[in-house]
Amino acid sequence: MGLSVDDLYDMTPRSFQNKLIGFNEHREQLSRNDWEQTRIIVHACLSPHTKKQLKPKQILPFPWDKKQTDKTIASKEYVQSVIEKYEKIKQKK
Repeated sequence: MGLSVDDLYDMTPRSFQNKLIGFNEHREQLSRNDWEQTRIIVHACLSPHTKKQLKPKQILPFPWDKKQTDKTIASKEYVQSVIEKYEKIKQKK
């Protein structure tokens, strides 16, 4: 991570965790960039030799290509029940 010993000992556990998360995300992004370059190269090499017009994502799919559609939207009833629950707690105080 590029921390000196003094920098490490001056950090709080929370700041170290934030630094570690950022460092891991940076490394993952660099890895993805390398794989994206590989995909483009493979696509360029295969394109002249195939009759089909393939997209790079069809030739070499990656897990991060899939969009996450698991978003659940809360119903009005659920939101109303949560509001009522917290209003009751607020009234008790």
